[in-house]
Amino acid sequence: MNNPIPGSVDLPVPEGKVFPRNLTARADYAVRGNPSGSRPESGVDNCFPGLEFDQRNLDKAFFPGLLFDFHHGSGSRLIGVTEGDPAVLDLTAADLGAGTPSDPWRLHLWAVCGRTTVDQTEAQAPVFHATERSGLALWRRVHDLLPGRIAILLGPTPGSESPGANIVPGGLNSWRTQNRTTVQRGDDGRVEAAVLIADRAAYLDPDGVIDPEVYLPGDLTRSLCAPWQYDFRECGCYYWAASKPDISASPDGRFRPLNFQRADRSTPPPLDTPNIAERGALELDHPELITNWNVLPVVLNGREDDALGPGVPFELREMSREEVVARLEHLADVEHALCLEYLNAHYSLNAPTVLAPGTNPQSPAARFHAAAAEVFSVAVDEMRHLRWVNEALGVLGRPIKLDPPPPDLVIQEQTGQVFELKPLTAEQLDWFIRVEKTSDQLDLDGIDGMYVRLHHTIVRRPDLFPQSDRLAHLVKLIIDEGVDHYERFRAVKGHLAEFSEDEYLRRFGKTPDTLDQRLLELADLNYAVLLGTMKETLALGDRAGGVLIEHARRAMGNLHEVNHLLASRGVAPRFRLPQSGATALADGRATLAAARAARQAQETIGSLDGAELSSMMTRHRATTEALIADLIL
Repeated sequence: MNNPIPGSVDLPVPEGKVFPRNLTARADYAVRGNPSGSRPESGVDNCFPGLEFDQRNLDKAFFPGLLFDFHHGSGSRLIGVTEGDPAVLDLTAADLGAGTPSDPWRLHLWAVCGRTTVDQTEAQAPVFHATERSGLALWRRVHDLLPGRIAILLGPTPGSESPGANIVPGGLNSWRTQNRTTVQRGDDGRVEAAVLIADRAAYLDPDGVIDPEVYLPGDLTRSLCAPWQYDFRECGCYYWAASKPDISASPDGRFRPLNFQRADRSTPPPLDTPNIAERGALELDHPELITNWNVLPVVLNGREDDALGPGVPFELREMSREEVVARLEHLADVEHALCLEYLNAHYSLNAPTVLAPGTNPQSPAARFHAAAAEVFSVAVDEMRHLRWVNEALGVLGRPIKLDPPPPDLVIQEQTGQVFELKPLTAEQLDWFIRVEKTSDQLDLDGIDGMYVRLHHTIVRRPDLFPQSDRLAHLVKLIIDEGVDHYERFRAVKGHLAEFSEDEYLRRFGKTPDTLDQRLLELADLNYAVLLGTMKETLALGDRAGGVLIEHARRAMGNLHEVNHLLASRGVAPRFRLPQSGATALADGRATLAAARAARQAQETIGSLDGAELSSMMTRHRATTEALIADLIL
């Protein structure tokens, strides 16, 4: 399975790679002709590699008797001439050059002139200069030319460096309307400038077929992704196949982000750079990717890993509808509790919220920041899971369950572990890893086991669940995301392994002063607003139009900033509803009351201490006022 196709493979090949063995996958001959998908009427006017045909290959013959290449950053090059065609005057193949390093192309398209919209008069025909334009940029203008009279200017330097049509006395459009043409040569006989006039080429022969005298078989598709590695390298996120990653992480999650196509595959791997020009230079280039594509590892759950094998099959007992409902209601509390535990652990880390540019990735600050980011990302996932569990309850006709989790909530039945807000000690981190670990006994252990049996029951017993497809989809979303949490917490353990708790933990326990008390009260109000807007969103369903869920995100952002500020001051966040809003989730009007109280608290706190706090409260007040306006409507 792992021996590659013979070729130039100079990098180590990961275990588990699959290579083609049949002739269909390893065609050893060139298939001539344009496929039916290359017909212009079947295309989408595409010019980038990847779809039916490359429009630039059709427009290369826009001027009768000449062929242009629009594929280069320096501009459009003249690569072919039909000697004797009246439109090209005395130009011959000898004027072109051979297109080799010793004899590069000698003529380039400097400017083009012609009507591009039907409302333009002949006198208004625009001139498009090649100056500071790539071949692609100039092609966009060539492609817009309407049938009719056009003029072009050729010169001996790349178009992007040329003066454009500024060298034409009286303007290129004047020459076009007067039908003036010329080819000027130097003492050595080489062309110094040429103005040519003709009707834009029709592309089709009298039978309405792409002219076979101009376009040879395969011409229109010749610059598509052949071989496929070209597309694989050039196309970024969400364009190529969904299975093609751009950013990945190391198998243990310690090193992220990694450029999946990096040429340097040493250990430890170099981290990715956000600069597009720099990251391109660090990737396998086109020839390297063609010969070494099989060094690219499998990416599962965002991590490079070829070592995973098949899972252990489980014997699953189907549940009754009543059991499914009861389990989902319990899981709503569990997801809520885990979200709060993870958030509290995140705030307990003495990590910068933003990493300074140029920070050494192995420095304590960078390692603490990476650990905090991992924990927070899992907390965000749990908030999303809480929403999906409640959507599932809604599908089953059950009430929304968003109340704060009870303090005696048992999260893991086997161990009796109860909900408790603790800092991210080594013991607490081990608990997070255990609760997120894929279970070997679905009846007893692990959050994932609960969802797997739910999904199994819903799929097997659609008669019990009228909207079983939607219900199964919601549960499957949670399962798919949950798989990654175990690895993320293991990555956190790796980030913190070299440090003591005294080094990476904040110490809570300070007696809150007046400002701390105000901030705690504001955090309670933000928590009430967050849960209230989530409840309203779930109750309205599709009628919510996404407005309230956006307000919920903003409330979460406000709560997050306030809790970070409290943690930095030595005060632990508490995640509870305000005393006056204990029934906030039972009465939608209380959400509006909480928002108004939060606005008042933001105004008061903003006047207490310093410009930075005032700026934060001003931002928070703006989002709160927007929510109040929408709730009133």
